[in-house]
Amino acid sequence: MSNTAPRSKKRKSTAQDIPVQIALDESGTSAGPAFVNFPSVRPAKKTAFTLFSREVASSSDLTKQRTIIAGETGDVEYYSTNRDYQKGGEGSDCQYLPALYDPSTNTLTIHPSTPLYLMTHRVKRLIVAQSLADADVGSAYKQMRNDLGEAFGTRKAKTRIRAEERNRVDVGAMEGAKGHLMASIEGKAPATETPVASETIPVPNLATDNPLNVYSRQALIPDDEYSAISVSAIIQAPDDRSRSQLLPWSRGRWLEAKMKSIIAGPKDERKPKLKYVYYVSSLHKFLSLGGALAKLSPAEIQEKCAGMPVQVLSGLLSRFAEPNGKHYIISDKSRAKILAWICCICLVLDGCTVECGKIAKDLSMPENKVNTIFKSLGCAVDVLSVAEREKRGMSLQEAQANMRAVLKAPVKYPKIGRRGPVKR
Repeated sequence: MSNTAPRSKKRKSTAQDIPVQIALDESGTSAGPAFVNFPSVRPAKKTAFTLFSREVASSSDLTKQRTIIAGETGDVEYYSTNRDYQKGGEGSDCQYLPALYDPSTNTLTIHPSTPLYLMTHRVKRLIVAQSLADADVGSAYKQMRNDLGEAFGTRKAKTRIRAEERNRVDVGAMEGAKGHLMASIEGKAPATETPVASETIPVPNLATDNPLNVYSRQALIPDDEYSAISVSAIIQAPDDRSRSQLLPWSRGRWLEAKMKSIIAGPKDERKPKLKYVYYVSSLHKFLSLGGALAKLSPAEIQEKCAGMPVQVLSGLLSRFAEPNGKHYIISDKSRAKILAWICCICLVLDGCTVECGKIAKDLSMPENKVNTIFKSLGCAVDVLSVAEREKRGMSLQEAQANMRAVLKAPVKYPKIGRRGPVKR
């Protein structure tokens, strides 16, 4: 045996002990590492969690903010319960501080902005089951209430219960048709709003950008009637009064003034414009017959409209009157059609701008009703502008009493109001 003493396995210190330096890191306001405590169910390590804060733009320390951390798996939801309060609650007064030791510098760095979250969980299937149970309780309560109403309720209550039963939709029965309905909705193109003209106005040209081309001459006066109108005698008449006497209806002050301006205007425009004036006068004459038309025979009608071309009179009877046996009548719809034609031709004669008050006086109608007719033609009925009022020396009150209808293109018609059933 050797007498050599055994060596000590402990390593002797060759250097003096160096004190550890402790450094405190700056507080952070943004999300970083966090301590999470799962008292019961622990999720898998790959489960992702997200930190939410009520004060998004807060400059305070993260541990002092109202935050919540949450994550989920396919079956379970996890969320924290201790830091989403204004005041500290359970777990808010406890905090762990992570520290990193750097052996090269012998420094221990502490991070103070690391909150601790106490987690809880809830099973997704139980949430759905609870909502279904609540729905079942509500439906059962409603069924019992209806049963009591059927047994002891008034007649009004019983009627209401039966109406609810009829209007109830079976959601389960609609499940099979849901896919077909969705496919049909997606396949349809979105409906575009297009202007819709009334049946009582001339056929318009919706594609034109020129207001003068919205209502063509053919839409206002058919070719055979236009060709049958002769205005040579009107042009050769010695004075304005004589010209008015040559019209079928000579009581229109607007027509008389319009003829005077046409005669004083360019010669190449006299004939077509005077034919328009003559046709408007024929419409006035036909409208003036009114209810007496139903008592007149065709021969008596021709006698009442003496001087009017046969083609024009036949066209008025076929387009603006309704046959009633051997006679003709002017119905409300026919009257509205005649008024629309008169206003439309006056609008064309005045260059798509006309004063409604003057037309209303010739028609012996309230101005607001004439304004409605012009609106149905696609016109905007407005007060004269400030420049036009100053040019004519009119006040605002006078301009409001003389509204003006202006036709613009592309033409836009007012929406037709649809009334619901009358409430009783």
